[in-house]
Amino acid sequence: MGTLEPLSNLSSLISLELQGCGEDLKCQGLWSLLITGGHLKELIVLGSPSFFADWDPNPRRALEDAEGGEEQQTQLVSSTLWELMTGDIAGLLAAPVCRFLSSSFTKLTLVGDSCEGMVRFSKEQEDALQLLSSLQELVFLDFKDLQQLPAGLCNVTSLKMLSVHYCPDVSSLPNDAFLGSLEKLRVCNCSKELKDKCRGLVGTIPDIWIF
Repeated sequence: MGTLEPLSNLSSLISLELQGCGEDLKCQGLWSLLITGGHLKELIVLGSPSFFADWDPNPRRALEDAEGGEEQQTQLVSSTLWELMTGDIAGLLAAPVCRFLSSSFTKLTLVGDSCEGMVRFSKEQEDALQLLSSLQELVFLDFKDLQQLPAGLCNVTSLKMLSVHYCPDVSSLPNDAFLGSLEKLRVCNCSKELKDKCRGLVGTIPDIWIF
C-alpha cells in the first residue's frame, strides 16, 4: 500500500496507527478522513519518514495564488485531527500542513529516531510550528543529535505542556517568555544541564517532572 486511498472511505474511523510501512507510504487519501464528514481524531505514523512530503491539503489556495487570485476569496478547509505522533518532521512542519491542522490540533509528538545529524529545526520549520494555534501539548522524543528546541515555541501561546524525552544534547529551554504559559514540564533521560535548569524552574511552572 503506497497511499491511504484504500482507507479513504472509512468515514467513521476515529484512530489510525501506521508503523513500519516504509519510505514509500504517502498520505494521499488521508484528506477525506480529516475534513467534514470524516472523524479521524488520532493518528500515529512511524517508520514512514516521507509520509507528509510535499502535501498541500488546500490545493485550491495554491492554485489561486499561482494565478494571482486573492487568498481570502478561497474558503480553506480545516482538519478534525486532535493528536498526531510522527517521525516525518520535514514533511509535517511545512506551512500548508500546519495551517490545515491548526484549528483542532491539541497534541503533537515529534519522534526523531530518523533525524540523525539534525542539530536544530530550520527557520521554515519553526515558522510552521507557530501556525498550530490550538496546540496544547508538545513532545520531543528520541532526538539523538538535537542541540536546541525551536526558539519560536515562545509564540505558541496555547501550549500548556512540554515534554522532552531522550534528547541528550539539548541543554536548555527556549527563552523565558515561553515559560509563562506552561502548566506542565516533563524531562526524561536528557542532559544534566537541562535537568538542572528545569529544577531551577520549580515554583515558576506548576507541575514539573524530571527523571
